[in-house]
Amino acid sequence: MSSDGHRPSATRVQHTVAHLNNDGPVRFGLLLTSVHDRSVPASQQIAEHRELISAAVDHGFDLVVAGQHFAAPTLRYLQPVPYLTSIAMTFPSVTVATGVLLLPLLHPVGVAEEMATMDAVTGGRVFMGVGIGYRQDEFDAFGIDRATRTTRFEESLEIIRALWTGQPLTHHGQFFQFDNVELSTLPTRQPSPPIWVGAQMEASVRRAARIGDAWYAAPFPSHRDLIDLYQVYLEERAAHGSRALTAIPVRREVYIADSPDEAEAAVSAGASSRYGTYRSWGLDVDDGLGQSDWLDNRFVLGTPSDVAEGLSHLMDQVEHSHFVYKPQWPGHDHAHAMAQLERFGAEVIPLLSA
Repeated sequence: MSSDGHRPSATRVQHTVAHLNNDGPVRFGLLLTSVHDRSVPASQQIAEHRELISAAVDHGFDLVVAGQHFAAPTLRYLQPVPYLTSIAMTFPSVTVATGVLLLPLLHPVGVAEEMATMDAVTGGRVFMGVGIGYRQDEFDAFGIDRATRTTRFEESLEIIRALWTGQPLTHHGQFFQFDNVELSTLPTRQPSPPIWVGAQMEASVRRAARIGDAWYAAPFPSHRDLIDLYQVYLEERAAHGSRALTAIPVRREVYIADSPDEAEAAVSAGASSRYGTYRSWGLDVDDGLGQSDWLDNRFVLGTPSDVAEGLSHLMDQVEHSHFVYKPQWPGHDHAHAMAQLERFGAEVIPLLSA
């Protein structure tokens, strides 16, 4: 429901999003995540992902997103730049997005070259999502002080943008020093592929407004906090004279069943497992609530009409260009993920676009 107590119509949802996305109403993206550890062959994970993508494309999805983690054998992430490039070449109707590259762990010259190559190979079908990271083990593995992640992130992004102009760059900063560097490959799109900055706290959302092309809204804040952070984002962009909004990709957790209670029961264990992993990695995803209230505050659960209503409310409050959907949960097999995707595509999307 909207703030006045009435559910917004699908027409309202389309109108709200259309001025962010000149191609029409909200577009749907598929998040490729991991439910496997290293004991499962990578080829199985890839085959499952490709089947999910094929089904998603059949339902009108035109975006595929994959994130990045390193040295995580209990929850394997395939590295997104080579993986998404392969996907883009197999599925020519989709755009791909890194969601997100852990920029403080990477060298900006390498990122600039790799992403420019990816943009060229795919014909400009790339969004570069970047974030600061949070997992201490990853920073330790790369020999990088986690306390420097924000300043390292900002310096890296400044370097990448400068290199993408095609001009020789001399840079002597806090973390990177080099003279007269030019890229061998420039992005197909100029001045650059759109840069999505992942953020979930007020300070990081303000940073996304200042230095990114879009805020990539994480699923971790509550629905209420997401709405408040969106207002922070708009205010910060206006304060810094940022250009008009062109994209706001948003992630929310969704589970579909024949009733809200059934949905909560079905997803509860998987959510506890996945978010328990995030907690063990050092991400603050708690707010002192019990499991049921915690799910209500972050997830969109229930029948297809319940889910469509919940997403309509969020779209009315937080103007999406892309909604990024995840059908996979720990403890659920591939057939279960395929069934969730089928219900979302066949039963929820039509309610949002009717």
